[in-house]
This record gives sequence, structure tokens and C-alpha cells, in this order.
Amino acid sequence: MHRFFAEERGCIRGEELKHLRQVLRLAPGDGIEVLYEGRRFAARLTEVSPEAALYAEGEELPSHEPRCRVTLYQGLCKGEKMDFLVQKCTEMGVHAIVPVEMARSVARAERAEKKAERYARIAREATKQCGRARAPEVLPALSFAQALKRMQAHERLLMPYEEGGIAFGAPLAARDVGLLIGPEGGIAPEEAEDVRAVGGVAVTLGSRILRTETAGLVALTLVLHCAGDLGGED
Repeated sequence: MHRFFAEERGCIRGEELKHLRQVLRLAPGDGIEVLYEGRRFAARLTEVSPEAALYAEGEELPSHEPRCRVTLYQGLCKGEKMDFLVQKCTEMGVHAIVPVEMARSVARAERAEKKAERYARIAREATKQCGRARAPEVLPALSFAQALKRMQAHERLLMPYEEGGIAFGAPLAARDVGLLIGPEGGIAPEEAEDVRAVGGVAVTLGSRILRTETAGLVALTLVLHCAGDLGGED
């Protein structure tokens, strides 16, 4: 089933309309799914024109959104690694992604700013592909100091750290989790101390050192598993 974001109820416009009309060539009577304000609906097209596609809304479908909201604070990484992270973490159910310029980041924040629109597009496409109801927000890149201040607001803050920490495994009751992943060079010792000072907890992903793009996806999966979000929906 083809899925589309609607910015207004009952109506699809913009790039979504262009894809619906010119690429998929859908017509009145065709069934679709609509993602609107964080909800997911079955729908049927009633009118398709160059200006808009109108639809009749049917039953509301399961959102497939995790109960545990995980915000991934990702140390800026180079090349297409951020593309991979945004796509795969969206599929897994991340709530938001915050790129962070850290002491050992090779990539720089100004370059990430230029790619913000690209990351948002990747997140939207991955959302439609995996059947979620809402696309995660991908925020503009922050400095480590800015991110640290934001991280303090979470119910739980976890920091996978190559120097060691507690193991995943115990059930996680928190419903708002911040997850900090270091860049290619890892988390600097002074950054790790700053995170601990605001209540963050160092955790381990095992004895093997993972690449930054692997660590973020694995840690997100483990958090959602421990929170009971990978075993089906209520």
C-alpha cells in the first residue's frame, strides 16, 4: 500500500502529490495510507488534480510508534554515515536525532547544517517505507555544550562508552531516553565526565568496538528491546 504525508486533513499537496500523480499515476478510487499529525489512516482517493489529491479517510491504523521515546544524540560523522543512521534508526523507531559536534568529530557542524534538508527527506521516506505514523525530527547540529544541556531533560540518559559501563539486559521502565553516541574517534574522557555529572550512565555494547554508525543502531535497538517495544503492540 502506498503511503503519503498529508499536511492538511483530506488533502495531499506538494512533493507528495507529485509522486502520487506523476510517478505512481494513482487515480480516484485507489486505496492509500495517509500519515497525518502523527496518526495513520486507511484512505481512498476521491479526486486527483494538478493542485491536490483529495481522499476519503477510513479507519485509523496502528501507529507502530514505540512507547519509549528515544532521542539519539549522534556525534557528527563523515561521508554518508549520517544518511545511513537517519534511515536505519528511523526504521527502528527513533523519536528524534540530534547531530552533535564533539571533541573528536572529523565532520564539522556547518557541513551538517547544509544537509539538514537531506536528512529530513531521508527520515520521511524511511517512515513511509517502514509503516510508522510520524517521521522523527532531525534537529540542526548542536555543540556538545548545547547538547549536554538538552540531554539533562530526559528521564534517562545512556552513553555507550568503549571504556566500559553497565550491560544492557534489565527491563527499562523509562519512557523518555537520551542516547549519546560518539563520533569516529569516540567520546573524549572529559565529555564522558560531563555526561556523568548530569546523571548520564555509561553502558557497554560488548567487548568489540563498533563503528559509530553501527553503535547508534545497535544501542537504539537494545534500548527499545529493554523497554519492551520490540515484542508487538498493545
